[in-house]
Amino acid sequence: MEKKYQIVLMLLFFIFLTFLSFLFSPFFHIRDFVFHSRTEMNKNELRLSINKFYGDNLLFLNEVELKNDLLKHNLISSVQIEKSYPSTVHVVIEERKAVAWLENNNQKLIFSADGIILAEKDLTADVNLPQLAGFAYYFDNHKVFFPLLAEDVLNIFNDLRPEYLGKFKKIIYQDDVYKLYLREGGGVNLGRDEKLEDKFAILNSILNNNREAEIDYINLQVIKHPVIKLK
Repeated sequence: MEKKYQIVLMLLFFIFLTFLSFLFSPFFHIRDFVFHSRTEMNKNELRLSINKFYGDNLLFLNEVELKNDLLKHNLISSVQIEKSYPSTVHVVIEERKAVAWLENNNQKLIFSADGIILAEKDLTADVNLPQLAGFAYYFDNHKVFFPLLAEDVLNIFNDLRPEYLGKFKKIIYQDDVYKLYLREGGGVNLGRDEKLEDKFAILNSILNNNREAEIDYINLQVIKHPVIKLK
């Protein structure tokens, strides 16, 4: 009986060693990264961040380190890692969206809703984004910081469709009131920092319903009774 047990134990041990050998074999070495994003990104630039992971064992991939390396790119806001055995890593990328620009040192600083500076352009450059003015701000580590009043507007801008956001020329905060200027048309009085999401939804409806008309002025201070003045 003891000999049978020894044989069984030796067999189990052999299977265990074979299993370990298979786990750490080149079969699971990472050979390819596949990037997925909504828009075209510079994949070559991203690959500089993942070169060191080639040849690592996919089973023991340090996903946190990989994500952190990719998140160092300003254009990337979030990263999701998906493993495809035996040797492929799928990287799902959510990019930051440019929502507005501000004038600083004779430059247009284009930034995301969380204040990451995405580009700098000459003042004469055409940018299909609204200018932010009248808000206090400061810079730190290639990022622009705003008060909560500006953050409320920027978060709304981040959720708007590009074609809707492109209709705005400038937004100003003055005398505790938001004033918006349209690219085609006049101004919009948004009032105070109250129900801004509702106000932008109403504004979108007004613009869609008056595409053929020339708008001179819109007052949304009281959302139940919006005022529209046509030219």
